[in-house]
Amino acid sequence: MMTNATVPEHGGAAQADDLARERAIDPALSVILQAPAGSGKTSVLTRRLLRLLAVVDEPEEILAITFTRRAAAEMRARVLRALRGEAGDGAQGEKLRALAAAALQRSEARGWRLAQDPGRLRIQTIDSFNFRLASQLPVTARAGTELVVSTRAAELYQLAARETLLAAEQDPELSADLELLFERLDNRWGHVERLLADMLRQRAHWLRYVLGHQPDVLCERVTASLIRVVEDRLRIACRSLGEDVCSELARLPGVGRLEPRARCLPAWKSLARLVLTNDGDWRRAITRRLGAGFEDGAGKEALRGCIGRLSAIAAARGTLLEVASLPDPDPGAADAAALAALSRVLRAAAAQLQALFAAEGRVDHTYIAGAARAALAEGGLPTDLALRTGLSLRHILVDEFQDTSVAQLELLEALTAGWEAGDGRTLFVVGDPMQSIYQFREAEVGCFLRARDAGIGTVRLTPLRLLRNFRSTPALIDWTNETFGRIFPAADDLRESAVAFTPSLAGRNSPSPPASPVELRLLAGAERAAETEAIVARVRDLKARDEQASIAILVAARTHAQPVVAALQACGIDVIGVELVPLAEVPIVRDLVALTRALC
Repeated sequence: MMTNATVPEHGGAAQADDLARERAIDPALSVILQAPAGSGKTSVLTRRLLRLLAVVDEPEEILAITFTRRAAAEMRARVLRALRGEAGDGAQGEKLRALAAAALQRSEARGWRLAQDPGRLRIQTIDSFNFRLASQLPVTARAGTELVVSTRAAELYQLAARETLLAAEQDPELSADLELLFERLDNRWGHVERLLADMLRQRAHWLRYVLGHQPDVLCERVTASLIRVVEDRLRIACRSLGEDVCSELARLPGVGRLEPRARCLPAWKSLARLVLTNDGDWRRAITRRLGAGFEDGAGKEALRGCIGRLSAIAAARGTLLEVASLPDPDPGAADAAALAALSRVLRAAAAQLQALFAAEGRVDHTYIAGAARAALAEGGLPTDLALRTGLSLRHILVDEFQDTSVAQLELLEALTAGWEAGDGRTLFVVGDPMQSIYQFREAEVGCFLRARDAGIGTVRLTPLRLLRNFRSTPALIDWTNETFGRIFPAADDLRESAVAFTPSLAGRNSPSPPASPVELRLLAGAERAAETEAIVARVRDLKARDEQASIAILVAARTHAQPVVAALQACGIDVIGVELVPLAEVPIVRDLVALTRALC
C-alpha cells in the first residue's frame, strides 16, 4: 500500500493508472476501485457498464446503484450519449465509441432496442432499489397495505419518543427504566424526548442489537468493544515505546506489567500519572506525593531516568496522553444497569414507531432498507426472492461506495448470497474513502476498508486504484498532496474508520501554473464582519484580474451567506445563490404545489 509520505514516480504511476482503468472494465473481474476526486470515476463506470452490455443476455442482468438521483441521472445520460455516438475526441473517445458499438451490436443481435427503449437499463438509487424489494414482501409484514415514504419522518420520531414516555405511566417496568435514565439526564423531559427521537432516527445502528436479545447483551457488546479499543491502543503504545523501555518502566514503584491487555490499563495509567504532569508536560519535580516508592533517592533517580528515556522518544508523550484518556472497559454495576434499562427503553420506542408507521401509513428509508433486507434473508439464509434476484443479476455496480452503511453492505451480501467463484457474476464497487462525509446518514467508511480486505459476503474483490487527477492543475494537486499528506493518518484504521491519504498525479498540464494556488487566512469565529470584508475584497481583486472569472464561495450554513451576498450586491457584483433557498420556498414551486392541491 502506498504511504502518505511519497508520491510515485510519474511515468510508472501513469502506466499503473492506465492498467487499473483497463482491469476495472474487465467483465470477468470483481473489483473494488479507489477513485479519488477528479480521477474520472464516472467515466470508468460508464465504460464498464457498456462493456458488460456487450456480454450479457439481457440488459436487466446489470444493476447499477448510486446514492443520489443526480448521480443516477448523470450515469444514465453518459451511457445514452455514448450509445448515440457522442463520445468526444482523442484516444479515450475512440475507446468509448468502440465499447458503445459493441453494446449496440449486442442490442441489435438480441433485439433489446436500447436506443429506443433505454428504460431497460437498470440504473437507480439504492433507495429506489430497496423500495422495489420491500414492495415484494407480504402485506402482513408491511406498515400498511402500501409503502409510502414520509417526507417528514422527524415528526414521527418525536411522536414515537413522546408516546414511549407517556406509556411508562401504565408500565411499571418501563417507568423504572426511564426513571433510571432521567436521573442520569438531569430529569429533563424534553431532553430525554429529543435523545430518544434522535436514537430512532439512527436505529439502523442499534436495532439489531436490541431486538431479539436480552437487555444485558447491549452491555456485553459495549464492554467487548471497549476492550478491543483499549487493547488496540495499548498495542500501539507498546510498539511506540519499545519492548526494552516498557520492561524498564514496569519496574517503577506502583506501575506493574505494561502489556497490551485491558487488565493492564491501570498500570499504564499509573505510568502516565508518574511521568506526566496534570498539564501533560514531562514531570520535573519528583516528590513524595507520587508515592512511598519515591521518597528516597533511588526511586527518584529511577523515575528521572525513565522520564529522560521517554522524552527522547518523539511519540512517547502523545502516546501516554492518549493512554491516560482511555476509558475503563469495565462499565461497573451502575452503568451496566443503565445500559440494560436503555436497551429496554429503545425496544419500546422502536415498537411505538412501528405502530405509528402502521397507523399513519407512512414509513422512512430506514424501514424500507430493513424491509428490503428482510425480503432477501430470513434466519440468516437467503430467501427465494434473494435467490431469484441473485440469479437474475449477473453484474452489480455500486457508485460512491465510501458512503455505504453497514445495512447497505448487508444488502449487497444478501444479493450475492448464491454467487460462486467463477460463475461469471461480478460485483464492482467504486469510491474514495478520503471523501466519506455522510456519517450522519449512517455511512461507514470502514465498510470500504473491510470490503477491500475481506470482500463482500462470498465475493472477493480485486483492489484497484486510480492515481491521476484530470480536474485540477498540477500546482493545486501538489499543494493538496503536501498538505493533506500531513493531516490524514499515517495508516488505515478500520476500527476508527481512519483512512490514509493517497497522493494524486496531475492528469493534465497547466499552461501557466500559479505561484501559490491556495492562500489560507484564519479569522476568529466571532469576526463575521471582518470575514465578510475579506471575502468581498478577494472577489473584487479576482474580478479586477479577470472580469469573466467564475468564483464560488462556500459557506457552512445558509445564514452565513446572507451578509456576504448583501455586501457583494452593495459593490455591484452579481451573485447567484446555489441551494441557499429551500425548494419549498421557491416561488414557482409554491405556485405548482398550490395548483396541484387545487386540481386534486
